[in-house]
Amino acid sequence: MSQLFSLDSPLYKTLTRAVDLVILNFLFLLFCIPIITIGASMTALYSVLIKMVRDEDKHIVKSFLVSFKKNFAQSTIVWIIILAAGFLLFANLFLSGSLSGVPKVFFVSTLIIFGFVYLCSFLFIFPYMARYEDTIKKSFLNSLLIGLFNFPYLLLLVLVNLIPVIFVLFSSVGFLSVLYFGTFGGFALLALINSFVLRKAFSKYEIRA
Repeated sequence: MSQLFSLDSPLYKTLTRAVDLVILNFLFLLFCIPIITIGASMTALYSVLIKMVRDEDKHIVKSFLVSFKKNFAQSTIVWIIILAAGFLLFANLFLSGSLSGVPKVFFVSTLIIFGFVYLCSFLFIFPYMARYEDTIKKSFLNSLLIGLFNFPYLLLLVLVNLIPVIFVLFSSVGFLSVLYFGTFGGFALLALINSFVLRKAFSKYEIRA
């Protein structure tokens, strides 16, 4: 029984990780409150979690705050660009309903291409900025290239993140469940799962000492 609750036991490590996720989730939601800071908060969240899955850092609160402050300006600009691009995509998708024939096919095809670019940017850019120091232009470009040349990882990220979206959109019970679960650790848990996938994608471009 004493071994079950020892510092090296799987149970203790699991409980510690669960507490860390709850703390991170609280910090993430707290720093998202102004809305405009969501990008910086996501970057800070991924900064901690990518280090966590690589066993690089144990100071989660300090790491979160340092990353938030360090990446605030760049992440906020990127978040505004992501929001504006998303609005334009949905607006054009809505307008495509009024078209027909060849113009509609061309228009929808163009939207699919830009949608893919947007998806790569949204899923990879904040983790990318959390892991690497780069300009905004290069961050967008490299995020797109990583998604493009790691399509299986991109597809896996889409599937993982699509599940809660489906619950929210198609069920009131699912919406309440996701809201409750997200409030008490769900966002951090989802980002942790993403981080395991992202570690595989990023490791291909990192030189091991």
